[in-house]
Amino acid sequence: MSISWSEIPTDLLYSILSKLSIPDLFRSAAVCSHWSAVVDKLRHSPGDQRPQIPWLVPEEQFLIDGDYNYQNNYNFFSLSEGRLYDIPSPATRFLKTVAGSSHGWLITVRKVSVQLLNPITQVHINLPSTPTVGGRNVEAIKAVLSSDPSGGGDYSVVFVFYSRSMRKEFLFSVNAGDEEWKMINGGDYHYDDIAFHKGKLYAVTRSDEHDEVMIAAYDLITMDSTPTWTPVVALPDIIWVLDVVWYFLCTSSDDLLLTRIMTKISERYINRHDKVEVLKVDTEEGVIIKMNNLGKYTLFLSATSSLCIDTSSLPDLRSNYIYASNDLCEIGYHDNFVYNMEDETFTSLSLPPLSSPRRRRSILSSTKLQRPALVWFAPSIALHADPM
Repeated sequence: MSISWSEIPTDLLYSILSKLSIPDLFRSAAVCSHWSAVVDKLRHSPGDQRPQIPWLVPEEQFLIDGDYNYQNNYNFFSLSEGRLYDIPSPATRFLKTVAGSSHGWLITVRKVSVQLLNPITQVHINLPSTPTVGGRNVEAIKAVLSSDPSGGGDYSVVFVFYSRSMRKEFLFSVNAGDEEWKMINGGDYHYDDIAFHKGKLYAVTRSDEHDEVMIAAYDLITMDSTPTWTPVVALPDIIWVLDVVWYFLCTSSDDLLLTRIMTKISERYINRHDKVEVLKVDTEEGVIIKMNNLGKYTLFLSATSSLCIDTSSLPDLRSNYIYASNDLCEIGYHDNFVYNMEDETFTSLSLPPLSSPRRRRSILSSTKLQRPALVWFAPSIALHADPM
């Protein structure tokens, strides 16, 4: 006696669907009304869904395939499927710059407007307009989100803003429901990266005056009108001739991880030699511990997003690897690579065109064609508790 696909027991179907990728989930929802109902149930219980292999999205998408992006689509590349997706943005007539991604949300900016956007569910949340410092406008450099707003609870968004006229970077935070940003005092520092870990904000700060790199902590829950930073551990910076050093912060379920990528670039900016270090930050003891193995985790790093993914339930994703997208527009440097922690080898990460090149000024030439920097994004199907 044959049994219809629609007659599969709900509990069994739920268990099967929870292990699928998001594109396969939407395909499954189209099978029949029973399957669609189970997918909808799963979307209301995102904690039951397996982690997703991250996608790549360009920071800026003014051009796609050589034409202006009149369709207002975001251009994504699925690493697991090796294919492109164009997903329309419902939030605004004009696409915004992606300043970061956290918990399945893109953190976007256009001029002074700031939004959280889940491109999968098409939900967006408006945040207060970008702040000013001393009456001067600032630009968004990087942003992180403390937790998933889909649950309806409290969350914080932290931005690194840059003032061109003052040549300084500033930290600002806003909580759910706030009507204005609050500055986080941290001295005259550059912020290489920021990340939330166990309820606190951590930043990799760099001081031009003292030539030191420091990891600092900020308790946003208890911060008063003049919040200050708490040093955690100092790092000896590595300075080579023509070297570039990137610092990335991300968090696993238990640990705060600091990745340092050092690139030695030749005089012609053609050949380069990379060295990668992963350090575990002991926030209690104020020490760093070099790691030779990531265990079940794999890291995805870029200038505006740093993700640590548990590969236990992802057979298509190898553990103990680092996927990195590095950009340095000033010298026309762009590289995407995969680093194997076990044998310390590098492999190029081949990608299709993710939006078209746009002209940017470079110190090496009056104009130079550059591809937009890329952002790692872990998609989420979680439905917002109070859609906006």
